[in-house]
Amino acid sequence: MPSTMFRTSFKFLVLLLSICNIAVAQAEVLDALVPRQSPSAAAAASPICQNYARVANLSTVGLNSTYRAAFLRSSNLGTFDARAILDVESPKLMGMMMDVQLNQQCGNLSQIAMDGAAANLTAGTVLGLPIADAPGIAVDAVAMPIVQVSIFLIFCGTWLSL
Repeated sequence: MPSTMFRTSFKFLVLLLSICNIAVAQAEVLDALVPRQSPSAAAAASPICQNYARVANLSTVGLNSTYRAAFLRSSNLGTFDARAILDVESPKLMGMMMDVQLNQQCGNLSQIAMDGAAANLTAGTVLGLPIADAPGIAVDAVAMPIVQVSIFLIFCGTWLSL
């Protein structure tokens, strides 16, 4: 009989500790929830901070050749329209980066944009678009040696005819 009572008490103790553990973990999560990388929720929702975030994201992609090529290749707007979107915002970034009041109000959104662009490129996206494969002939394709030999013959034929 004492072993049954011990088991019941032990089960009750384990149940009580698990409930307390869940309550403590939930309290820690609620205290840790703050607006992501932003000084305050009101500042993150302000139009000036949203504009800074948009300029930082587009400029980060526009000023880095790898991100830019991936965006131009993946955009369904066409090369010229997609390029225009990136080129309009890029000159605005330096002024926003050097504005002390803007960075105090919104945080360093240019650094956040750089980190986010790197993470997105690793995940296979750029500015929310999945990165499309580059058009062309693959290096290990059967057509590659044929193209190389034909180019060699054309150039040699041209040189020999001189």
